[in-house]
Amino acid sequence: MEKFSRTTAISVVVANMVGTGVFTSLGFQLLGIQSAFVLMMLWFVGGLTALCGALTYAELGANLPRSGGEYNFLSRLYHPGAGFISGWVSATVGFAAPVALAAMTFGAYLTAVFPQLSPTWAAVSLVIFLTAVHCLSRQTSSTVQQIFTALKVLLIVFFCVVIFFFWGRLATGSELSACPRGWRPDF
Repeated sequence: MEKFSRTTAISVVVANMVGTGVFTSLGFQLLGIQSAFVLMMLWFVGGLTALCGALTYAELGANLPRSGGEYNFLSRLYHPGAGFISGWVSATVGFAAPVALAAMTFGAYLTAVFPQLSPTWAAVSLVIFLTAVHCLSRQTSSTVQQIFTALKVLLIVFFCVVIFFFWGRLATGSELSACPRGWRPDF
């Protein structure tokens, strides 16, 4: 049986953690939360919660070894009906909704650059294109996953480097006054 490589598995996990939320929700958080400390604590608590969830799943996986994830855990711990419901909720809310949100975000960002395009058609086209690419072969799917994950991480690193090294040149007096309180850099 052919399996995905460890690099592909790591790419999937990283891509799930560094998803659309990092590129979209942070902007909304900056608008609503004017304190750097509060925002960093929010991300810290979120990271701590994610770590607790990961450790919990690791323990469940070690004690209930079988494929199926939440379906397996809930079916064996509570009732098969709970596993069935969880599977359907995961398929619709846990998987389909984030894909739709990522595609809609792509459509919104693309139409900001190319206003003549329809954001809906851009989103639908992206989902169809990536579905077709992933259906070609396991190797193609792995390569696409690794490339997109590397691009996400490189983009975040690039943004951090630009802000760290070029903030003084990019933000002069008038731009600094537009920064939310608590977000003015010290360097």
